[in-house]
Amino acid sequence: MLALKQISILKFLGKISVSLIMVAVLFAFFQLLKIEPEEHTSRDAPGIECQAAYYTEGEPEKPIVDTAAIVQIALDKIQKDVTDEYLSSLAGRKLWGIDISKYQTNINWKLMVKKNKPDFVFVKVTEGTTIVDKMYRSHKRNLEKHDILHGAYHFMSFRSSGRRQAQKFIRHAGLKKGNMVPVLDVEYTRSRMPNKRKVLREIRNYCNVIEKHYGVKPIIYTHPHLYSKYLKGSFEDYPLWICDYRNNPRHDWAIWQHTAKGRLWGYNGRLDKNVMKSDKKTLKTLLLL
Repeated sequence: MLALKQISILKFLGKISVSLIMVAVLFAFFQLLKIEPEEHTSRDAPGIECQAAYYTEGEPEKPIVDTAAIVQIALDKIQKDVTDEYLSSLAGRKLWGIDISKYQTNINWKLMVKKNKPDFVFVKVTEGTTIVDKMYRSHKRNLEKHDILHGAYHFMSFRSSGRRQAQKFIRHAGLKKGNMVPVLDVEYTRSRMPNKRKVLREIRNYCNVIEKHYGVKPIIYTHPHLYSKYLKGSFEDYPLWICDYRNNPRHDWAIWQHTAKGRLWGYNGRLDKNVMKSDKKTLKTLLLL
């Protein structure tokens, strides 16, 4: 992944240089179009009689070259090309990853990256409106240090409003372009689940805040039974991360958590392991581009 990223950066810089040269050439060309009259005009030529022309509304305006707009168009084109190249580098691969939280405290990231580097990692950030995962910042720093594609998830509580929970997540997640799309973790709680109407209302309130801030639909993580009972038919256009340890999920998933007993070099314990679909259409819904 590091090599791919370095290549993308070099290509990006090269394309910027070429584009700036093109912009400079275009600017010079437009400057040449500003033709100034010669010192001796046809009015002075013998045998030609000229009549003065009068403009009642002032001199015609000179054309304005919007250099900033030209540069922006060039940069947008470069960004699109780099994004397409990055998606192409992931498309068709067997992508796998893990999800972690405060319970995974002693990860040897150097060894993990050397022996079995995950393609992606999700880290817990918040729960409800009062809990911030104590390991989030440490995990995120290490993921950035080792250039691992990563994202963040929020554990949904039905004891507080979805809107305030989303605001809490945004304050602490620190997500940016190049990270994975935010995740909402919806599971059965220890206390009794509220009625379906309230569940859907608070999830929708949470998602609306996330969509407005990030410009994307969050990934929804859940279990097959909960999805069928509460969510099916209401969030069909949201990326689905399904947890099913027994069967190949019957729902249309983007990410599948298939075991909680994964073993990896670099961590002395069991980990949740996941696979992710890698067609370009799905990837575009999972990445902050």
